[in-house]
Amino acid sequence: MRFFLTFLFCFCVSLTAADKKPLTREKAGEKADTQKKKNPILIAHRGLLRHAPENTLPAFAACLELGIGFELDIRTTKDGYLVVFHDDNIQRTTDGPAQSVRQMTLAQLKDLDAGSWFDAAFTGVRIPTLEEALSLVSERKRGQTIIALNVKHLTREGESKLITLVEKYKLLNESFAFDQSDEMSRRLKKLNPSFRIGKNVYNRKSYNVLLEEGLVDCFLLASTPTEGDVSYLHQHGKQVLFNYAGPGPERRKKEAWKRAAEAGVDGLLTDYPLDCRAFWREATSIE
Repeated sequence: MRFFLTFLFCFCVSLTAADKKPLTREKAGEKADTQKKKNPILIAHRGLLRHAPENTLPAFAACLELGIGFELDIRTTKDGYLVVFHDDNIQRTTDGPAQSVRQMTLAQLKDLDAGSWFDAAFTGVRIPTLEEALSLVSERKRGQTIIALNVKHLTREGESKLITLVEKYKLLNESFAFDQSDEMSRRLKKLNPSFRIGKNVYNRKSYNVLLEEGLVDCFLLASTPTEGDVSYLHQHGKQVLFNYAGPGPERRKKEAWKRAAEAGVDGLLTDYPLDCRAFWREATSIE
């Protein structure tokens, strides 16, 4: 019996020692591969605007199904509702006449067709409220995402509504507001210190000024970021995005996509998220 117990003890010790052996080169390589830097989160400008009507629920739903974040534009109606719409004038992206969003009620806006201008397949698509858009995010998002809230026109009452809606759908950590005045940003922070403020940054010289002010949580860099830029801002606890939104060949350069990913940005705002994702995937497979 004593011999058996001694043998069992020695066998267990040998197994434990085996578990502690150094990784082989092959296994070490596999482990390193799993720890590779993840690609940035893609943020589709106004949703998948090249594949569905911009700033509509179909454009946002497609992003969510594909695991892509998105940017949307916020305006206030005549009767105080927050809607998702880019232009002040409704004419370009609806079947309505030349008229300002702020001169129309929500009911009037909901009567408009916001899809057929893009393609007959989207006939009958309506202008969404901000609540409808955020509710969709809450219901369908797949993992971590980024929702960029571009403030176009917001009243004082609308500021409180914006905070309330982001809180209601539990998106404080995954969203931020940008393009509003600094005064509005301070009011939004006062309403909820956890509400995140973004800002387009066009000059590296302004980093320290913005960091000292302490108002901005998310830096949207207008020029292709370097690893040094990103590392410096990360050290100060800031989210770093590359704002590469816009149409045309100047906004779909693969070298810019490559450099942004290598720099370690948290997200990339673009009109071409599917092209960028395909490029990153192909680049990874080659490596």
